[in-house]
Amino acid sequence: MTALPPPSDLVRRAMEADPQALTELYKYFAPRVYRYVYMRVGDVDLAQDIQSEVFVRMLESIHTYEDRGWSISSWIYRIAQARTIDIMRGKRRRQWIDLEEEQILADGPEEALLAELEHHVLRKAMKHLCEPQQRVILLRHVYGLSIEETARQMGRNVGSVKALQHRALTRLSLLMQVELGEHTT
Repeated sequence: MTALPPPSDLVRRAMEADPQALTELYKYFAPRVYRYVYMRVGDVDLAQDIQSEVFVRMLESIHTYEDRGWSISSWIYRIAQARTIDIMRGKRRRQWIDLEEEQILADGPEEALLAELEHHVLRKAMKHLCEPQQRVILLRHVYGLSIEETARQMGRNVGSVKALQHRALTRLSLLMQVELGEHTT
């Protein structure tokens, strides 16, 4: 993964429409935004479309970004979250498992199928968590926010987020064990 330069300098340069700064932001955040969106929508093409829209919106409004104690990652995440929610409200689509050809060639068909099964099981289990549990897992483990950033995003204190995350991971683990048990029998 690409490392970011000092955030304040990068953001300042991006707000001044510095192409290099905007490119650095894109390279750093694009994979993270994609993972976040994909975990929510479960569709490769839709996740790529939303990811593109997030960065178009970021480019259109970067000049209005204000540091109010929230990191640039939180701001970009908010754009991704809003766009994903808009799409999910407008499109309740059936999710299909996509096996990527390069993954099958790299790992072999058995490993690719097992990995896809586990990913499918994870997405299915996530749907059984309440919205705050889903959100804390996505913020912490998909988007990579710190406990403090997650707490700010969720409007909770750090202790509450830690407890919520613990309950979410415990429940997710149990749900996945049950789901995987159903697939192996």
